[in-house]
Amino acid sequence: MKQLAQITGIDDPVGTKFPIADYADLPGLIVSRLLTFAIIGAGLFFFVRLISAGYSYLTSLGEPAKIQSATKELTNAVIGLLVIISSYFIIQIIEVVFGFNILKP
Repeated sequence: MKQLAQITGIDDPVGTKFPIADYADLPGLIVSRLLTFAIIGAGLFFFVRLISAGYSYLTSLGEPAKIQSATKELTNAVIGLLVIISSYFIIQIIEVVFGFNILKP
């Protein structure tokens, strides 16, 4: 038992090292995570809108007003997807130009 107490080589036992400097990146980490979740959520919202527009188009039964409404809904969903993709690429360009990571802290 005495030899067990003499074991060396454990520099940082679990739970004893609290790096205070790592918390300096916390606001950036929060923003990064929020942007990532927002992009994912917007993509899922686009998918739901796409399914909804397709269903509206299929159930329009040839009525011009319903077809026009479904087409407009589909167009708006595609425009939304283009905005999402554009915002992602703009963030990537900002990361390269200014040299810091927004989505990958």
